Amino acid sequence: MRTFYKIKSLIGYQQTDGVFRDYLMQLRDADVIEINDGDIVANKVSDDFYCRLAAVFGVQLDEELNPIEQEAEL
Repeated sequence: MRTFYKIKSLIGYQQTDGVFRDYLMQLRDADVIEINDGDIVANKVSDDFYCRLAAVFGVQLDEELNPIEQEAEL
């Protein structure tokens, strides 16, 4: 799981977590993204959703340009 902070930083989103959650729901309602069960839990997103959302925003995740790091669970 990734924190909202991590995904917001990746795509350059600077509003609050609540506004970001609403934004994700707007993207879902507009059929821009699909949110599956377990993709968003509290203020965290699944690794799969993190990668899918990065792709929507044109962020290329790879080992050289922007490595995907596994976050330790708190």
